[in-house]
Amino acid sequence: MEMKRYFAFGMAVLTACCLLSTACSGISKGENACSINNGALEETVEKFDAYDLDLYMKPLWEGEIVYNETLTFVGETDVAPLLYPAAEIISVRSYDLQTEYVNGKDYGFHKKNNVIILGEGTKMPYWTEEEYYPSEKIQGKAFDCTVAEKPYIVFGEGSTMCERQVAVTYRHTAETYITKPLSQKEVFSRTIGKLQANEETKILFFGDSITVGANSSGYVSYSPYAPTWPRMVFDSMVKKYGVTKAEYINTAVGGWSTQNGLDDLQARVLDYQPDAVFIGFGMNDVNLSPAEHIAKIKQMVDLIRAALPNVEICLISTMLPNAEAQGFYREQVNFQEKYAELASAYRAEGKQVCYANVTKMHQELLKVKRYRDMTGNNVNHPNDFLARVYAQTVFQTVCGD
Repeated sequence: MEMKRYFAFGMAVLTACCLLSTACSGISKGENACSINNGALEETVEKFDAYDLDLYMKPLWEGEIVYNETLTFVGETDVAPLLYPAAEIISVRSYDLQTEYVNGKDYGFHKKNNVIILGEGTKMPYWTEEEYYPSEKIQGKAFDCTVAEKPYIVFGEGSTMCERQVAVTYRHTAETYITKPLSQKEVFSRTIGKLQANEETKILFFGDSITVGANSSGYVSYSPYAPTWPRMVFDSMVKKYGVTKAEYINTAVGGWSTQNGLDDLQARVLDYQPDAVFIGFGMNDVNLSPAEHIAKIKQMVDLIRAALPNVEICLISTMLPNAEAQGFYREQVNFQEKYAELASAYRAEGKQVCYANVTKMHQELLKVKRYRDMTGNNVNHPNDFLARVYAQTVFQTVCGD
């Protein structure tokens, strides 16, 4: 049965299949927050119609409310799964968070299958099948596709993808099954000590376009104007330790591989003499084996440590590329094991190097959600939701409990 036919059964079926959304639009924090007590469900709903650092850094592995989880629909009959089994749909909004959609009209929630479905005549954005999987290649707007009988798949930078995504805020009662990253804050003890003492501290991010922050809404000047994940990590460190003298430096370059990073290491890392370095490469090392990729990362780390013996380093494994876009998905998924081995070896030698496994986090999300629900360009960049996962994972690794 086509999903849109759920609406033909009238409100009786909607009542049986869907949880009605709670009217919390325009809520704010503090005394005016909308607190919903549904049996054991007592977590207060925070303001979610604009960017807020604390809200965006609320870990996915904690709490019972997920804020602004993104979905992408392809075709009128598409169904979009939520990460956790929802007990209550609080709000469904446009990606820019400015438009709230109506439950029972624009969308429905099928509780048994834990999916959001489109209503007939919905005002929610979606791609048609022909738009998302075009039959003809449009230069700069599509790539060859790996899906059978789908010759091409849409691609777009800027706000192309997010303009047709929606953000769902909901309450769940399930045990969280996203693994909490291991805190390795002892590796960053010197940096944390300087931050706590409010001494001048340079924190540098180095990597490819993902580390640049490509496709975050703030980066592409699209509401809600969320900062890049490196900026959220830095801002969270500043806020946690009450810092006024920390300096944010981001020298990442779009399209760069580890070899590019090695070639320009002096100018983009060493000359700044940072206290802490976050290294995020991997997506563009498509032609390297895991061993070849990690050898270049090791060379990079060794050169940095030789020049700056007191520097503390966090290695970050990449999110995964879209397996439906031909030529992008290679060995990146296997880099994470080599990262773990390398970081472990450094720590055994007493060297200040830790590892944030974003690859694993993305894998766990993809067990439930589709790639298109979390992408900023439909090939190899995160949208705001996945950028938050980046920031939460890295921050927990270097500053978590």
